[in-house]
Amino acid sequence: MPRTPEEAAQIIMRYTPEACQEQNQFMAEVFQTRGGRIGSGMGGVIEALWGFYLNRILLREGVTDIQLAWIYGHEYNDFACIDIASEWDPETRQGEFLRIEVKSMVASADESKAHFDRLSSEFLPDELLAVFLWDWAPSTATANLVHPRIHDQFINKATGVAALRDALHINRGGTFVVDGHCPDNCAPGTCSHVHEPLNSAGKRERISGPISTRGTGKSSYAANFGGLLRMLTSRGATAATGARIIEEHMASNASANEYVRFMARNYSRISRRNKFET
Repeated sequence: MPRTPEEAAQIIMRYTPEACQEQNQFMAEVFQTRGGRIGSGMGGVIEALWGFYLNRILLREGVTDIQLAWIYGHEYNDFACIDIASEWDPETRQGEFLRIEVKSMVASADESKAHFDRLSSEFLPDELLAVFLWDWAPSTATANLVHPRIHDQFINKATGVAALRDALHINRGGTFVVDGHCPDNCAPGTCSHVHEPLNSAGKRERISGPISTRGTGKSSYAANFGGLLRMLTSRGATAATGARIIEEHMASNASANEYVRFMARNYSRISRRNKFET
């Protein structure tokens, strides 16, 4: 491969803002409607369009050796950055530089349903996380038409954001399953629940967590781990230490720094809690 994964990642990050601008122009022209339903699946459309527009820009800018491939099936990641000259095998990752997970958030929603909840142990070093903050915007001043519009975007190393997420999870009283100490009493070395997050009440956060820690009521798992906005919040006795953890990660972790600033630009509660200029 002519490039390194780091070089490929830098190219994707460099052209993502431009891809979002061109995507917005297209959506303003074509995706006009009345209503603008939230939860309509438009977030998934926005995530996919980013990949197509980024590929267009790469070709236009003369970057002809890499492109984004849309991963099919049930893989966690949405896109792979591949070497055009090589055979690509998504099963073995032959021909890949790196993978990208894409998330979308509705700006006007009280809490985004999107979760960045993949285990830190599962990430490869160069994987990227892209988050697009969008909402319905008026198409004209006179007609009752709206169109989807990306307000802001984040893209950087997934591992950096995951490290901050995990540290704040522990600060809130959460834990992670350790080999040899699984609540299901799995035999050491064979436990499939290692690294699974448990909340402060000892209940599993993901459906793949230990069965003995399943929740009660309608949901058998908490599903709070990795909320794109919620992950940055700490309340009560954990608020002060949470703010310190964020400050420390922002000083030493470029991806976490950019992610917190992205959130603070768009959510005043994040900027107020962390008391810094965005």
